[in-house]
Amino acid sequence: METSDGNSAEVIHEADVSVTKSVESIDADTRLVTLSMRSMADEPVMVSITDSVPETHALTSLAGDGAGTDERTTDERTGYSDGSLAVEQVARPGDHATLGYLVCGPFETELPTPTVRSVVPVTDDAQLLAGTTVEWIGTDSTSTLDIESSSIPAVSDEALPLLHLSDAGPPAAASAMADAAVGVVLTATNEDAAYRTALRASRRGHPVIATYAGLDDDAEALDTLADLGASVLSPPRQRASQSELHRALSQHARERGIPGIVLQTRDCPRIDYDRTALAFERADYDVVAIPEQWRETDDGPAVVVAIPAYNAAGSIGDVVERADAFADEVLVIDDGSRDETGTRAREAGATVVVHDRNRGYGGALKTAFREAAARDAAHLVVIDADGQHDPADIPLLVETQSRDDADVVIGSRYVGESRTKIPFVRSLGLSVINDLTNLSLGNLRPSGWVQDTQSGYRAYSRRAVRSLAADPTIGDNMGASTDILYHAHRNRLSVAEVGTTISYDVENSSTQGSLSHGLDLVRNIVWTVEYGRPLLIVGVPGAVTTLLGVSVTLLLVAQFVEMGTLYPIQLGTAILFGIGGLLLCITALMMHVLNGHPSLRRLER
Repeated sequence: METSDGNSAEVIHEADVSVTKSVESIDADTRLVTLSMRSMADEPVMVSITDSVPETHALTSLAGDGAGTDERTTDERTGYSDGSLAVEQVARPGDHATLGYLVCGPFETELPTPTVRSVVPVTDDAQLLAGTTVEWIGTDSTSTLDIESSSIPAVSDEALPLLHLSDAGPPAAASAMADAAVGVVLTATNEDAAYRTALRASRRGHPVIATYAGLDDDAEALDTLADLGASVLSPPRQRASQSELHRALSQHARERGIPGIVLQTRDCPRIDYDRTALAFERADYDVVAIPEQWRETDDGPAVVVAIPAYNAAGSIGDVVERADAFADEVLVIDDGSRDETGTRAREAGATVVVHDRNRGYGGALKTAFREAAARDAAHLVVIDADGQHDPADIPLLVETQSRDDADVVIGSRYVGESRTKIPFVRSLGLSVINDLTNLSLGNLRPSGWVQDTQSGYRAYSRRAVRSLAADPTIGDNMGASTDILYHAHRNRLSVAEVGTTISYDVENSSTQGSLSHGLDLVRNIVWTVEYGRPLLIVGVPGAVTTLLGVSVTLLLVAQFVEMGTLYPIQLGTAILFGIGGLLLCITALMMHVLNGHPSLRRLER
């Protein structure tokens, strides 16, 4: 009997045995089928049940996510379609046994009613000790399927044995991640994906820990997730950020003595357990899950990680190894290093592009853009070679880019609950540079500002990579980070930010001193202000200064006429203000006219 919420249940009675078939919707074309059998006989009996699967449907493993995301082709699933499950179960008086499996296919087609083939008294001890056996009786073959216990509870709160299909792939191997938990943040928009994550993780033997954002404490989705075996935690506070919720999940896993945790991203895509296990081995305790959709396609690699490097032999090997788990290719730009940077990077598995001379950070970035464009990479992620950037945050940047369709995603030290501890002098300098950069971009409202204009931890879309690779105006020095934002502004590339942590307690954290870096950035901003938005940045202050000088001058002259009192110092200062402001206005107009000159237009192109 189908219900309004897409679930159904029907009961069949036969010889003191009742069989209930319950169907629960998981997503648009995937349902969890539960066969529940209760014996009311006075003695042990062997119950044989047949449950048919129509040719329009197919069994799918609980290690998968249903038809929509199962990587197997239809032909590979035909062995579990257009046939029947034959279940034999010994039932003692009062026993209540359950069996569950996933089936995918058209939602509008109702699944057949199971058939109780026989109820036979058990006559010997061997039969009494027999467990549950399941056979697949297909059109061409008959094969025995294994079942295994799971932490997923049935409606009766008893253990629900789950089918283990032979082509579903093995559970998590004996790797460092075998006993790790899977952490999920449930939201109003990812309920189905969170359910699938919990089912799949439980099938692989991973405990599931969940918390929630934007939901009431008594939301039905929380009960459903708990029914699927997850431990549900209350969020640390209302409107907690994603990073706060991840920390709460990680802390709970530590308190339970779990050796580590895999944290799902906000959209809960299907996890690539093999690649995530590789990343987990190189993580301290927790790691962000790598989705299967990152798998390399015929069009080009999904994720290329580029690392500009100059004399970074001491750290480059470790950075490459940690980034490799999150990338289809790690690309190191050896910017004329005098040490073994290139050799160490190759030994760690990176593709190395060598500059014959040092061209600066911006020069290395331009090479990275050209190389990524040549590979037609869907995402280019740039990280530093000194270990300041944590490669485990790469999935967060890429997911934000995919979900928000952002051309440039910045790993920001100032967004959300970032735990970056910035030295005071550097923090002060960055604050000034951030303000100047946003003003020069014409962002007059702080709500629309780029919070971290100087972060080198960035992800670029295919469109952004192609556009930046063709731009000759990007500088060679550290100011290239600002140049890229100006390029994005001119070419209407969208920019987003996601919170990340940058570590400053690493050896050789920068090849350029803080003072030199700051002066270089200020020079770059001043040049862009003069030649980019002179009317806004130079003309407006000039007009205000002129107005102030003229107003004070007229006020002092009027006072002299009426009272005969003259203040020469104040009058001279006001006149100088007026003249200075007028000169700024004239300069702004000249710069604005020069910006329209054909030679400068060609330079911008």
